[in-house]
Amino acid sequence: MLAVIFCLVGVAAILSLAEYLGRYKKLKGENQRKLTHICVAAFVAFWPWLTSFRTIQYLGLAMLAGVIINRSQKSKIFGFNKSVKRETYGDIFFALAIIVCALITKNKVFFALALLNLSLADGLAAFIGLNFGKHWRYKVYHHTKTVIGTMTFWIASACILGTGLLFAHNFIDFSHYVFLVVLLPPVLTILENVSIMGLDDLVIPVAVVLVLRLAQMS
Repeated sequence: MLAVIFCLVGVAAILSLAEYLGRYKKLKGENQRKLTHICVAAFVAFWPWLTSFRTIQYLGLAMLAGVIINRSQKSKIFGFNKSVKRETYGDIFFALAIIVCALITKNKVFFALALLNLSLADGLAAFIGLNFGKHWRYKVYHHTKTVIGTMTFWIASACILGTGLLFAHNFIDFSHYVFLVVLLPPVLTILENVSIMGLDDLVIPVAVVLVLRLAQMS
């Protein structure tokens, strides 16, 4: 029970800090939303070392309910999505990703790598692309992407997998290591590009878990 309280309080603290920074104009718009995205997902990545996967599923359901309730309110408790001009359901897909990943794997390292790819690779790509990618842009399904953001995702994903898979040596044969580090990041980069309206928040972590499970079984 103490671990559950810690998980919930941790998420609430991050959301409250983001809301505070937004209201006092320290952060706003996409920067505020992406900072929240990075911090919450990175925190959730380490939940398997705090509590069971069954509990994580319930926590994901609680987060999903909280997101839906928050979206339904005219005066939102957490309003960091309000200033974002594009339509996104990333908060809903993120809660679903926690539930699905906790359902399809019981491997702590796999779960952590999945959520860290969502947190750091996806979050940093959006943050850097937004702030430094104004000149080289392209569109996917009428959604603007940046070259520097895409490359940031690729490099960050390779670093996450290259480091994290060292802790999975008991589950994945070393012969798969280079294959995963070299080929999985570009696949995830493509998925991130074509997943619109926040769907990448679900697709990326689930794809990581599924590929790692296949590598484990082969």
